Amino acid sequence: MVVVNDHVHRLTSSGRRDRITRSSRVRLLAKQVASGEYRVDPEKLAEVLVERAQFHQRVKADLLTQRSASEL
Repeated sequence: MVVVNDHVHRLTSSGRRDRITRSSRVRLLAKQVASGEYRVDPEKLAEVLVERAQFHQRVKADLLTQRSASEL
């Protein structure tokens, strides 16, 4: 992986490039929150994180159920 000033060269795969872009956006948002541009409601943030975790657990359980059913 080659990154220069948040510019990703073509040596990276598209998946890795997406992760780098995403992490750059997260860093930018963190700076904006720290500077007071955005306000974060910690309770709402926690609620959203729990909802996402539960969603991903359901998806994983569904995929495992499908896989075990197809193996029978």
